[in-house]
Amino acid sequence: MRQKIVVVVPEDGSLFEIATPLRVWGRDPGEPDWPDTELVACGTATEQTNLANQPLTLGGLCALSEHVADADMVIVPTWPIDVRPVPRSLLDALREAHTRGSRIVGLCLGAFALAEAGLLDGHRAVTHWRYADDFARRFPDVVLDRAPLYVDDGSVVTSAGSAAAIDCCLHLVRRDHGADAAALVARSLVTAPHRSGGQSQFAAVAPLSTADDRLGGLLSTAAADIRDVRCVADLVERSAMSRRSLERLFHARLGSSPGSWLTAQRVQTARELLEGSDLSVEAVAEAVGFGSVQALRREFKLAVQVSPTTYRRAFRAPA
Repeated sequence: MRQKIVVVVPEDGSLFEIATPLRVWGRDPGEPDWPDTELVACGTATEQTNLANQPLTLGGLCALSEHVADADMVIVPTWPIDVRPVPRSLLDALREAHTRGSRIVGLCLGAFALAEAGLLDGHRAVTHWRYADDFARRFPDVVLDRAPLYVDDGSVVTSAGSAAAIDCCLHLVRRDHGADAAALVARSLVTAPHRSGGQSQFAAVAPLSTADDRLGGLLSTAAADIRDVRCVADLVERSAMSRRSLERLFHARLGSSPGSWLTAQRVQTARELLEGSDLSVEAVAEAVGFGSVQALRREFKLAVQVSPTTYRRAFRAPA
């Protein structure tokens, strides 16, 4: 199946994200069985496109209006970090292509462009975890899912940031051309051929510095002694407040309960130990204050969507 794929190159876009779909669908001359694709890069500027990695500029791009009409897929691989308004010409092109039956893809912050065009209203979507709050405020009609690497909702597809965009692109190659083609492309990229879209983004727990001084000292010492802070009662004792006052302060400043915060800190510390130590999973459970390895596995899977062992295999730092 020969596809025509249009990649939109936005003004001041990130070079890495722009290069991702161009590399995934751009033919590798050493692979004769590469998926059959007509790949076109189109700019949103009239003469040249300035990239975020100055002083690089990219000129000579095709006009979007000349290629979007017969594209099988239109990809917005990124959008400037200031999430500026999307040009009317691009919004109209995305809407027209979607109405005509093209698949529309927003990688990373490219989801902002799709949402501004109204293509994600009522659809489930994802974007980079760091900008998820802003996305949710700006586009309340989108069903934002903060966890997965990518979301394929049929005619519209979105992904989380950077590396997750590669996973999303390989998923689309697999969907259109089969598992063998996706494996061939992944081998050329020297990356894993498949990570499920449902896998967690592994976004970090919010830093303790977000709390005010009254709460920040308690959180810092409790996080440092997480093994010895066995329950909320220990937090209450350390705070010199009543339990009700502490719970009100947690909800006001962090938007969570003391118990939920303790569990999140245990999981976060467990992630750090799984990445950077040789401790067994059982020893990690003890070190972070979980009562058993079963409790660690249960809470870790709920928070991160994979088991501690799977997480260690994916993120273990090199010796």
